[in-house]
Amino acid sequence: MGHFNRANAGKSTDPITVDVERGALIFFAETIGETNPVHRSVEAARGAGHPDVVAPATYAAVLDMAATQDATRAGAIDALTLVGANMRYLLHGTEAYDYHAPIHAGDQVTVVTRIKGFTDAKGGKLEIAHLETKITHAERGDLVTVRRDLIHRLG
Repeated sequence: MGHFNRANAGKSTDPITVDVERGALIFFAETIGETNPVHRSVEAARGAGHPDVVAPATYAAVLDMAATQDATRAGAIDALTLVGANMRYLLHGTEAYDYHAPIHAGDQVTVVTRIKGFTDAKGGKLEIAHLETKITHAERGDLVTVRRDLIHRLG
């Protein structure tokens, strides 16, 4: 028998609001070696038609982690708890991002993860949880959709 809580298929985490802070965003861009100035300079971003510094594509992962930490601090159930992840057996599977609109410094975004379902693989030696996280903005709608699979190695 697996570890995932399959009864939670179709359920979602509570929406968590995260503020996109300019300093943290610029620090992240510098840390990953991002050289495009729209990710590091307000003037460059505004010159390119953006209201503020633009988050690099991989910043969605930072926002997802921030939402998880905020949920834990608030006593809400995060996605790993909802799915019943057992860290002793957990492996990271696939991950895919769909970008719908840019994330800017100063944005307030909402992060929600839905448990799409579960499958088994390798003759029952692996169980896979399929998750979908949406990062949205109140006025601009969907910004990023993240699809990822978490795997428990059972055998």
